[in-house]
Amino acid sequence: MIGCSRSSVDLQQDNYRHFCLDISDESRVKKMFFEIRKTHRRLDVLINNAAINLTFAPLLLVPYDSARRTVEINFLGTFLMSREATKLMMQNRFGRIINVSSMDVKHESKGMAIYSASKSAVHSLTRVMAKEVYPYGITCNVIAPSAVKTDLSNAIERESLQAVLDRNAIPTMGKMEDISNAVDWLLRPESDAITSQVIYLGGT
Repeated sequence: MIGCSRSSVDLQQDNYRHFCLDISDESRVKKMFFEIRKTHRRLDVLINNAAINLTFAPLLLVPYDSARRTVEINFLGTFLMSREATKLMMQNRFGRIINVSSMDVKHESKGMAIYSASKSAVHSLTRVMAKEVYPYGITCNVIAPSAVKTDLSNAIERESLQAVLDRNAIPTMGKMEDISNAVDWLLRPESDAITSQVIYLGGT
């Protein structure tokens, strides 16, 4: 198992390797996949979960650099990781790519324009990529969870967050288990016909 993040982690587990890198840095991403190819010769699953929101404000107050950085991580980082993973998956004609999105793509909340746009771009990327790579045994899907307790959701004022959750069929915070269950389903061999889908959780 392999993971990566911007900073180091204290996870200690057998057969686990961690890379520290910025996923919008093309040279660093390519170097990581070179190491994966050299060590493991294959890659079966990619889960793109990295995201930031530096732009939680009315659009007129969003600095350009914050908007650019949000798009670089949320969209271009997902693109880079998916592109390099696909090259490795094609060698064994099997792969599962899962991109994590957000309920806000559908809700389009005030103050979330750039973040929502970056995640909407991930939806389009996933759906087009799915058509391109399925002949190689690779599926590509999106899981768009309800709000769960993370640094991103913690930065949103509680009443504002609840107002958005009230628009869901399940008007409460989601759980990490909701996401992991959906991931497990998509990873099953029997799910090889599930591709180019956006799966909303929480009754969004």
